[in-house]
Amino acid sequence: VLGLCLESPMETVTAAAHMCHEAGVKVLLNDSPFVPVLPAELVQAADILLVNEHEMAQLLGIDEPEDDDWDGFDWRHVLDEMRAFGFEQAIVTLGGDGSVVLDATADEPVHRIAPVRVDAVDTTGCGDSFMGTVLAGLASEMTLPEAAELASYVSAYAATGYGAQASYGSAEQIREAFAERLA
Repeated sequence: VLGLCLESPMETVTAAAHMCHEAGVKVLLNDSPFVPVLPAELVQAADILLVNEHEMAQLLGIDEPEDDDWDGFDWRHVLDEMRAFGFEQAIVTLGGDGSVVLDATADEPVHRIAPVRVDAVDTTGCGDSFMGTVLAGLASEMTLPEAAELASYVSAYAATGYGAQASYGSAEQIREAFAERLA
């Protein structure tokens, strides 16, 4: 599995995605820093899109719920729009409200991932820890919802510390911190 962000030149990201896609490697694209118009070649070469709720709305031209009620949101409509855009699979993160896995190839195409509530002190690095954990989960043959659920715990743990890498926990630290919830 290959994870790509848009901090590198677009032609480099697109070439890497294309090369891996051609080799049968699953490609996850994190549209961050956000680019509202993605090159068609990149969309065609990427398998999974990772965006937050605001990026998803802007990318697809969908209005966000005025009351921030993401549980009552029409995620099947988002899935249809995501497919029309070129993605069969996507994860939409909702900050402290969890995430949603959209997977047109699954029996359950919309999978809501519950938030992992913590006393957050700094969210720096939470997105990176989420993406890294999803990639590790996929490389370990987890399903996309399983990987996203695990990523929720890892990124929640990261929010309890200051800084990015300094707040990342080991597998043991994360298991200990959430032992009751993971039992």
